[in-house]
Amino acid sequence: DAAEGQSKMAAEPGGGRPWPCRRCRPLLAAFTAALLLLPLLGCGRAAVLSPSSSSSCRHRVPSGDEVVYQVPLKENHVLKRNVDQQLRINITYDRSVENLLPEKRHLIKSKLFPQAISYLEKTFQVRKSRGTILLSRQCATNQYLRRKADPHRYCRGACADHTRCGPVIVPVKHLQQCRVCSENEWHCGPTGLPDQEGVRDADFVLYVSALTTERCGHENIIAYAAYCQLEAEMDRPIAGYANLCPNMISTQAQEFVGMLSTVKHEIIHALGFSAGLFAFYRDDDGKPLTARYADGLPPFNESLGLYQWSNKVIHKAVRLWDIRGGKMLRHAVHLLITPRVVEEARKHFNCPILEGMELENQGGMGTELNHWEKRLLENEAMTGSHTQNRVFSRITLALMEDTGWYKANYSMAEKLDWGRNKGCDFVMKSCKFWIDQKRQKRQLISPYCDTLRSNPLQLTCRQDQRAVAVCNLQKFPKQLPQEYQYFDSLDGVPAEELPYYGGSVEIADYCPFSQEFSWHLSGEFQRSSDCRIIENQPDPTKNYGAEKYGPNSVCLIQKSAFVMEQCRRKLSYPDWGSGCYQVSCSPQGLHVWVKDTVYLCSRSGQVLTVSIQMNGWIHIGNLICPACSDFCDSCPPERDPPASNLTRAAPIDLCSCSSSLVVTLWLLMANLIPLLTGLFLCA
Repeated sequence: DAAEGQSKMAAEPGGGRPWPCRRCRPLLAAFTAALLLLPLLGCGRAAVLSPSSSSSCRHRVPSGDEVVYQVPLKENHVLKRNVDQQLRINITYDRSVENLLPEKRHLIKSKLFPQAISYLEKTFQVRKSRGTILLSRQCATNQYLRRKADPHRYCRGACADHTRCGPVIVPVKHLQQCRVCSENEWHCGPTGLPDQEGVRDADFVLYVSALTTERCGHENIIAYAAYCQLEAEMDRPIAGYANLCPNMISTQAQEFVGMLSTVKHEIIHALGFSAGLFAFYRDDDGKPLTARYADGLPPFNESLGLYQWSNKVIHKAVRLWDIRGGKMLRHAVHLLITPRVVEEARKHFNCPILEGMELENQGGMGTELNHWEKRLLENEAMTGSHTQNRVFSRITLALMEDTGWYKANYSMAEKLDWGRNKGCDFVMKSCKFWIDQKRQKRQLISPYCDTLRSNPLQLTCRQDQRAVAVCNLQKFPKQLPQEYQYFDSLDGVPAEELPYYGGSVEIADYCPFSQEFSWHLSGEFQRSSDCRIIENQPDPTKNYGAEKYGPNSVCLIQKSAFVMEQCRRKLSYPDWGSGCYQVSCSPQGLHVWVKDTVYLCSRSGQVLTVSIQMNGWIHIGNLICPACSDFCDSCPPERDPPASNLTRAAPIDLCSCSSSLVVTLWLLMANLIPLLTGLFLCA
């Protein structure tokens, strides 16, 4: 039976449209609890989503008047760097960061950006980098001229009073001297302050601000970033900005990992992963992959508002796309086809005929083309939304190397499980084709799922088994586009309603998958379902499954709902199916720890019968063993478990109501035995 007075959790998908909250009995009159799938944090913060909200990362490519191209670097006559040395990023904090609350300022300056920059500097080297960075001044009218054999640009009339990089005013000490031409263009020359000191010993200057801009108010995002000036020799970005929206900065420990990956994600946009930079990529010899005009720039596509890349960078292809009703459509995709990306994508998916890595085709300007396709690389950090467990994979590092500006240290790449070795059918066809093929073979349809959200929730594990998850298959208020209608049948769903069902994440092409979530109480974030974060440990009074969160914990499937017993009272939680438990590796195999009791997993699929005492309650349930090789480097051969599991907890008196009473009774008996023995001998 469900616990008396226990509130049930309601769930919302992370794809931009909320599921209706099903109200249940309140835990306390003044509070209601809600279970919320993590919003897609590509740039957004965990928050209750409204139907009109967008939680995809919208990397806005800077417009032509916001970017200065062909900026000459000032030669460094004292010391010249060797080629291909570690990337050096100079952080310049705007005054707005200093004006934040102390805890937010400390988070940004002492944790978020130092850690993000450290990762990027260890991951990338810069090719052919030399010279002090001295940024070009912007023009008052955005009209400028270039003179033959002169690397500098000249403003027509006057330079702007301030030069900006995104929302940040660039310090004067980072600027070149103003150079202008008169209105009739007869006289051109320098004016005003001479060249300033610039930024030495850096390859990229990052201006960090915390301004409440218009984008912060309208797009519900944590941070956004872009480049603002490119150097002349290789077209590499040498300056960019990152703005954090003050009201969206969270100092909660559980949200730090997500915020850190968001900051890394945004800086990588500024360094090279941007549709606005594709036309400036170069090959290993430093030659442009896209042809240039006489002015040194590629052609400009007015309709896209971008410099137009060549077919050496992006390739258009058509996929034959299975949909419901036995029909097939032509599905157009854009693929990034630079050499290392092709090599890494083919290896990752185990598909030797794959032309390249598919780019995002949904989400509108800012998400489309600026990210990897979410359906294929779900939790890769450079997809267009943050659903869970972001990782920067070898494919992203390969892209940065294929810009022609960097070399990548692939030992810094993080393991990406999604799509690994799934083959050409997975990467080149619709998720309907994959799901149907697996069903016919009676195999798991992972990484997709087809479990409808029910009340109570049916919990499962994230694909990497590091978090509790729920399938994000849901009903939409309107029919999905025909291209994304995948289901010929779903349990309990009438045929006429099938076109309304799909995964909650639009940019994953509505393909359903198991998704991490977070608990919110009265609208406030409480904890997420990531097993490795110790702060996610549930309150002892609500820890029905005797779970343990921490760095050594993983998600295990529960064969049955856990029951809490105390004398004649029995409580169970309606939402069950998985939980977080500590594991360890040993020569005998994988050990599962429930409180202080250890259980040995002899083989995958083995059922562990759990019975332990905790906080005055007895917790009884069943866990299913995972494969030892999922978590341990060395495992013994699988075998049947022994007839009696010696590690199982001893039976507990359900009606003792007190562990101390049990101990007291045993001590009393132990003291009585010598007394009785003495009396017997005396007799």
